[in-house]
Amino acid sequence: MLWDDVVGHAAAKQSLLAAVEHERVNHAYIFTGPPAVGKFMVARAFAGAILCPDNGCGVCNTCRRVLEDKHPDVAVIRPAGKNIPVDTIREVRSDAFKKPAEADRKVYIFKNAEKMWEEGASTLLKVLEEPPANVVFILVTASPGAVLQTIRSRCQEVRFANVPTEELTRYLVENRSITEEKAALVSRLTGGVLGRALDWCDEPWRLERRDTVIRTARALRRSDLNRTLELAAELNKDVRSQVDGLAAFYEEKKEALADGSLDDATVSRMRKGLDEQQKREQLKQEIRGIKEVLSMLAWWYRDILIFKEGSDGELLANNDMQAEIADEADSLPVQKLLKGIELLSENMRAAEQNVPGQLNIESALLGLQEVLYA
Repeated sequence: MLWDDVVGHAAAKQSLLAAVEHERVNHAYIFTGPPAVGKFMVARAFAGAILCPDNGCGVCNTCRRVLEDKHPDVAVIRPAGKNIPVDTIREVRSDAFKKPAEADRKVYIFKNAEKMWEEGASTLLKVLEEPPANVVFILVTASPGAVLQTIRSRCQEVRFANVPTEELTRYLVENRSITEEKAALVSRLTGGVLGRALDWCDEPWRLERRDTVIRTARALRRSDLNRTLELAAELNKDVRSQVDGLAAFYEEKKEALADGSLDDATVSRMRKGLDEQQKREQLKQEIRGIKEVLSMLAWWYRDILIFKEGSDGELLANNDMQAEIADEADSLPVQKLLKGIELLSENMRAAEQNVPGQLNIESALLGLQEVLYA
C-alpha cells in the first residue's frame, strides 16, 4: 500500500486511512509538525488513497501517477521564491469548481502553506468557506502560526512528530542498504527527522562534517585567538564547498539553453531566471549549512551534559564517541555547558536572520571559548 512507504506517524496514518475507508474525508486538512519529518509524503499517500479504488493499494495506475506527480486530479502547489503567488491560488480557486478529469475527487496539496501572503490566503479562504463537494485541500506546514487563523479553523489538523529512532533505523537499513550501526548513528544525529536522515545516507560528507565539527570543539580548549579564527574559517569553507557546488549545477543548466532550439530573447530571459533561482538556492544552502554546523556543536555539548548527569550511552547522539565525551565531561561544569548550548541557539537564530556565515561561526567559537574555558 501507499502507506507502507511512510515511516512513523502511526496515529496520523490510522486516522487518515480510517477516513478514506469509512468515506469520511474532510474537505480540508492542515498537516503540522517539524520540518522534513514526512508530512508531505503522508499528504501524497493520502491523496492517492482518496483517489485509488482500493484506498491506496500502491500498485495501480492511479497510485503510481499520484506518487510521480502525474495525476491530473492531484495538484501540488509550491512556493515560487519566497511565497506562493496569489495568481496561483486564484487558478486553484477557479479550477476547484471544475469537474475532476478522471477520479471522483480532486486534491490540492499546498506545500509550505505558511508562505501564502495575505491576499493569497484570503483568496483560498473564500473557497474553504464554501468548498465544492468533490475537492480536498491539504495544507502542509511547519509553521501553523503563520497560516491565517480563519483558514486553520476550517481545516482538520493532523499533527506530526519526529520518527522514533528505532523505527527510523529499521527503515534506513531496509531502504538505504547501510549497516544497522550506521543507520542507528544517522537516526540519532538527525533527531528522528526522516528528510535529514535520508540526506545523511545519500551524502556521506555529512558524517565527515560531523567529525570535523567535533574535532574543532575539542580543539577550542587549547586554541589562541588566531587558531580559533582559523578553525572558524575551516568550518565556513566546508559549508561554502556545498554552496559553491550549486554554481556548477546552474552553469550546466544555463549552458544547455544555448543549443540553438530557443531564440536569443528566450534564452536571455531563462538565464536571468536561473541566476535568480541560483542566488536563492545558494543562500538557502548556506543558511542550512551554518545551522547544521551549529546544531552539531549543540548536540556535542548536549551529549557531554547528559553523560555528566549519569545517563547511559543509548541517550547520546554521538554514542560512537563515548570515550571523547567522557574526556570532555571531566573538565566542563554543567552550568557552563548550559550556557554554551544557549549561546549556540542564539547563533542559530542569527543564521535565520542572514548574518554572514563566517562571522556567525567565528562568533559561536569565540563565545564557546569564553563561556567554557575562560
